[in-house]
Parts: sequence; C-alpha cells; structure tokens
Amino acid sequence: MEKTFTNYAKSLLVCLMVLGGLTVACDDDDDIDIVDEVEFVNVELLGANERPPVESSGSGEMDVVYNDATNMLTYTISWELGNPDDNTVAMHFHGPADVNSSAPPVIDITGFDTDNSGTVTGTTRALTDDEEADLKAGLWYVNIHSATHPSGELRGNLIED
Repeated sequence: MEKTFTNYAKSLLVCLMVLGGLTVACDDDDDIDIVDEVEFVNVELLGANERPPVESSGSGEMDVVYNDATNMLTYTISWELGNPDDNTVAMHFHGPADVNSSAPPVIDITGFDTDNSGTVTGTTRALTDDEEADLKAGLWYVNIHSATHPSGELRGNLIED
C-alpha cells in the first residue's frame, strides 16, 4: 500500500510540475497579439455639420472602426436625405479638416443605394501613415452628397470620444 501511495504522490507531483510549466508558458504576454482599434460609435450625420451648413431635415448615423493592425476602416452608415424624392449621388471619407472646415475626398464609399435612404457597410483600403495621423487627430469626416446638395447634405465628423 505504501508503494502505491508513493507512486501516486510522484505522479501527482510530475503532473503539477507540468501544469505549472504550461501556466508559465501561457502567461507570456509577448506572445499575445493585441489589436488596437479606434472606434467612432453613433456618429451623427447632419446638414448642420456641413461647411457651410445646409438646411436639411435628413439625418443619419454611422459606426466606424479603425484597425491599427490592418490600417483599414470598417464602417456601417445609415442615412435618410431630407427630400424623399432626392437621390444619394456620392459618399466619401474627407480630410484633413477640423469641424469648421472642409477638405477634399480621401476615400470613396461605394456600393450604397442611390435612393434617398439606405445602409451601407464596407472596409476601406489601408490608410497611409499621414492619413492615419489625420484620422486619429479628429481631422476626417464622412460626407453624403445628394442631387439637391451636391457639395454635401449630411456630414459626420470622426472625433474620438
């Protein structure tokens, strides 16, 4: 009986040593690849955000996530133009510009419905280092252009909370 207990104790000790080694190996933070993301959630799209502001009863909302590992933006944008008979003619990410300025388009948004309302989702190309810096500095915005307001009817500024 004593020999069986000794063998059992040795086996238990070996198991604990192996498990302890696995725990230490799994606790190596250098092996973990954490993806850093910048989120812009529930961003309002309004005519009042346009520069100069436009009068529109239209509105929208968007969620945009920037992934530092891929340098890409993933987005979901929902909108409704102020005039139900109007058409959506273009969408872009614009920058660099603060909330009181305008800037040229940087990245086109494609695949949207050209009616007066809709939802579009997608992923952009990889941003350059300068574009990433401008985005993180709050100098990018999304603009939805309509037939009535070809310079932009709805704008949402990408500013981190």
